[in-house]
Amino acid sequence: MMITIPAFIKRQFDEIERLMFKFGNCRRRAYSMKQDGVDRLEILRQLHRETKLPTRYVYTAYDMIEGLPPHVTFGGVKLQRLREREEISLGEFHKRRNSLLACRGDASNKGNVCLRVERKILRVNIGSRRWIRVPLFIPEKYAGYLNDSKPYTVLIKRRENSAGYDVRITVDVKEPKIEEPKRIMPLDINSGHVDFAVADKQNLKPIAFGKINCHELLHARKGKKQIITHKLVNKVTNIAKHYGAQVVTGKLNTIYSKGRNHANRKAQGMCQYKLRQVMRHKLPINGVHYNEKSEAHTSKVGEKLSKPLGLDIHKSAAYAFAVKIVNYPVFSFFRGVCTDEGDGILSARLNGGSGPTALHQALSSLMHDEAKAEATPKSLDKGGGPVSLQTSILQVKV
Repeated sequence: MMITIPAFIKRQFDEIERLMFKFGNCRRRAYSMKQDGVDRLEILRQLHRETKLPTRYVYTAYDMIEGLPPHVTFGGVKLQRLREREEISLGEFHKRRNSLLACRGDASNKGNVCLRVERKILRVNIGSRRWIRVPLFIPEKYAGYLNDSKPYTVLIKRRENSAGYDVRITVDVKEPKIEEPKRIMPLDINSGHVDFAVADKQNLKPIAFGKINCHELLHARKGKKQIITHKLVNKVTNIAKHYGAQVVTGKLNTIYSKGRNHANRKAQGMCQYKLRQVMRHKLPINGVHYNEKSEAHTSKVGEKLSKPLGLDIHKSAAYAFAVKIVNYPVFSFFRGVCTDEGDGILSARLNGGSGPTALHQALSSLMHDEAKAEATPKSLDKGGGPVSLQTSILQVKV
């Protein structure tokens, strides 16, 4: 499992600036030679002779351009247009275009040979057997991931306001072994709030329902939105660890949307992809199982379950999501699905069909009508009786 550790260098250094210019030139030359059809080994030899950079810098520069398509503008088209309109000087253009320095990991050289992290110091190789050591701020909780036995890749990027450098350290760590939880916690993501339900996997007994408010996420700027997203994921993590549950979210499919570029914003105004991306990264690190499943038709079933549960549709939809994951025949029965005795295939009757319209009607039909009970999934009846929702339910508001 790959994780990225954030770090920071407070001020700029002339030696790092010169390295960035050489590294940027190395990337552009490697890209140009690759488009001309030059062999990889020949590119690496020639770049090492021209730039006089350490070998690891040259290898990393080639790796960064290897998968690029043809006709790439280094620095971005927007920066090039600013220079064409003479809105920025030539020196400023070169400085912005050369703003990266990276070196890939090496297990045989204490993790990284050119950009080595030594506790709170970053040792930077600036030439043949020449180094500088710069102070590096790195969170204490990530210090254990960087030891001499694990290779890690370091990327340095100059900040736009010239107030230092952002550092990103990528390291491959073993995913912690987590026991299979006995409870499940599906999330129903809505506009401005996330509803959840905690249920037992064995008997589908509801344990807790709740809502996490995040209205400020809809109108926040880009940087603030990232902070709020991480806070939201931290709350989900704490709740899941408290109940010992597995977290499941619905994967939003926007492939058939007309405005595909803006489909994520149109779907309830929530940045769902970014939220799932952060959960996919943070939950396993904190010892919480995470998975993504299809949540199709959970809102329809949640509307049927809202009255017997005494909850709103969103929390009921989260519980219906749990039923769908744990026991799909039960979920199909609540949708209004009956078995065809002729070929044994489930046939849906959704629009005005004969299926039950509410959970208490389904349960009453199971208990009082033997003919209908024969068409009911056997998984509904566990231990001699149907699933009972007449339990004390805890509602949580975060």
